[in-house]
Amino acid sequence: MKVLLINSNRKGDMLAAAPIGLCYVATAVEAAGHSVKVLDLCFSGKKNVSDTRNAIQSFKPETIGVSVRNIDNVNMLHPISYLRDAVDLINEIRRLSDCPIVLGGSAVSLAPEAILRLSKADYIVVSDGEEPFRVLLECLESKKNPSQIPGVGSIINGCFHLAAPVLTEFSGQTPDIGRWVDTSLYQRIGAAYNIQTKRGCRRHCVYCTYNQSLEGARLRLRNPIDVVDEIEDALKKYGPDTFEFVDSVFNDPVDHSMSILEEIIKRPWKARFTAMGVHPRGLDKQYLALMWRAGFRSLMITPESASDTMLGNYRKGFKSEDVFRAAEALNQTGFAVWWFFMIGGPGETNETLQTSLDFVLNNLRKNGRAVTHVAQFFIGVRLYPHTALWRLAGKQGFVNGLTNPLDQVWYLSEDLDLDEAVSQMFHAASICPEIYLGFDEKMLSFSRTIAGVCRLLRLKGPYWKYMRIGNVVGIKTGIRFIFKPANTADWIRKALIRQSYSGRLVTRFEEPIVALNR
Repeated sequence: MKVLLINSNRKGDMLAAAPIGLCYVATAVEAAGHSVKVLDLCFSGKKNVSDTRNAIQSFKPETIGVSVRNIDNVNMLHPISYLRDAVDLINEIRRLSDCPIVLGGSAVSLAPEAILRLSKADYIVVSDGEEPFRVLLECLESKKNPSQIPGVGSIINGCFHLAAPVLTEFSGQTPDIGRWVDTSLYQRIGAAYNIQTKRGCRRHCVYCTYNQSLEGARLRLRNPIDVVDEIEDALKKYGPDTFEFVDSVFNDPVDHSMSILEEIIKRPWKARFTAMGVHPRGLDKQYLALMWRAGFRSLMITPESASDTMLGNYRKGFKSEDVFRAAEALNQTGFAVWWFFMIGGPGETNETLQTSLDFVLNNLRKNGRAVTHVAQFFIGVRLYPHTALWRLAGKQGFVNGLTNPLDQVWYLSEDLDLDEAVSQMFHAASICPEIYLGFDEKMLSFSRTIAGVCRLLRLKGPYWKYMRIGNVVGIKTGIRFIFKPANTADWIRKALIRQSYSGRLVTRFEEPIVALNR
């Protein structure tokens, strides 16, 4: 069977990510004997329609798979939905072909029924895509009923049906990303070549979907030698500037990550590495030295808070002392480190918020150190079905039975004085260039220009660490908050009202609700 796989993600800024899941599926489907073509629309721009038309007309696929990576950008102060582009793409496919359309990707796993009904695709595949999609193709080819395939969903007689996925061991084929997509386009804007060492997450964060909808709670580890063999092969074939480990938590379990680092050190070649998710516990001088020897020069770390109260409420599995120790160890290095903080979870107060801000002000400022820190503060916690926080939010009126999971809906602690919280965050950001706030995401529209300047000056990545310089200039010139909403606290209240919340956070808000929905 001829199978066209399309990456619908068009977020082509410096945080762009090559479609590793789609490439795993492409490799598995080809290994099963099918003819496969991958169309990556990330950098197509206005040519996305013509690129899609040309691919369908020239390849003449018998089945088309579409990967949908994200529902939205998860940002209360600068909300963007990505589903409109995906729906437009599917509508264009319908005009060009009558073959079955199958949706997959992490967004589909988060809200399978809602996305299937919105898109009007024929089938969806959730969680691990390789085996369900392969079996679905067999059924389509032999005209058998696919309704009982684990991980495959469809609409039958108007009712949504999804057979529960079965999560298998994570081994076997590698995705060979560079074979399926042009990785040089990603490198040009500073993005890395993605590597996955495991699936599953055994953490129990109240807001997170990794250990449920996406990858399950059981760790499925790859052999460290296989991981490093994949890196070596990609290095020889495609020569990426940096490899990024995209596990939900790279250093959990720590012994598995150490085996990978040690295997990299054994190899005769050198490469640069980063990781999108690192756990602060155990991030000590010895572990960081091992990372550095392996070629790590940057990492992202997600404590979400520096308050023990909030770490406990988020069920992060570590304490503030682990966060402080990690910062102390990192301050003795030359790493670039992007920290993520989430403000407004259950029990958040202005005091716990200040604890996180003080942590940054006292521990993450440059102060002549070789290390470069970036501290991203997001206000509001994005709500997803089937998480512990969604259930709590239902009891407190942030969501209800009519809530559309495709909308950006938020939890925000009713113990916060919202105006004071905004004031606290703005004050900290006005004196500390390491702090980024939600509306700063608008800066990503300048990604290609920033990347071009960095390449011209032969600066080493990650390019995001140089955006701190923009904040330094912004603070000195008085234009630091050029992108912020006119009244940020009221902006947040409007967002809560739109999701039908009517509690304490908005009860004193005087603007008529009818005016907010125009």
